Amino acid sequence: MANINWGNLLFGFRGRINRAKWWLTVLVYIIISVVAAIITAIVGETLGGLVTLAAVIPQLWIYLAGGVKRLHDLNRTGAWLVVFILGPIVLVILFFVIVGMDVLFALASGDLDAATLARVGATGAIVGLLVLLLGIWALIWLGCLRGTVGPNQYGPDPLEGRV
Repeated sequence: MANINWGNLLFGFRGRINRAKWWLTVLVYIIISVVAAIITAIVGETLGGLVTLAAVIPQLWIYLAGGVKRLHDLNRTGAWLVVFILGPIVLVILFFVIVGMDVLFALASGDLDAATLARVGATGAIVGLLVLLLGIWALIWLGCLRGTVGPNQYGPDPLEGRV
């Protein structure tokens, strides 16, 4: 692994990467988070917010670049990342819309009771479980599954000649 093209690994969208290189992108993502948190702790929350915002941009790019190339290794289009990124966002928005309407109707009718709160909790639990399942699915695909053996439409096997 000494001959890693870090620019392509972290910022390129073409080709394929194996699981080990994808986990390296995750490590870089985590390192950026830790450095941003340390800087935020040193400079304070106000300026730290700008640091965090500045850190999100390369983190998102690294996540997308690594994810696309990893999906290419699985002979899948990088568009699957839309499911892994937007899926949880859509689920959380739906949760707030459904719960918000339920609570508003209960408040308007003067009937905000334990049953309404139980529905809110159950809806939250279902949404949380679905978000967790999407995360597990992404982790299995990106971090655990062996890529396509041999070349595929996205390039040569990154493990060609290795076991």
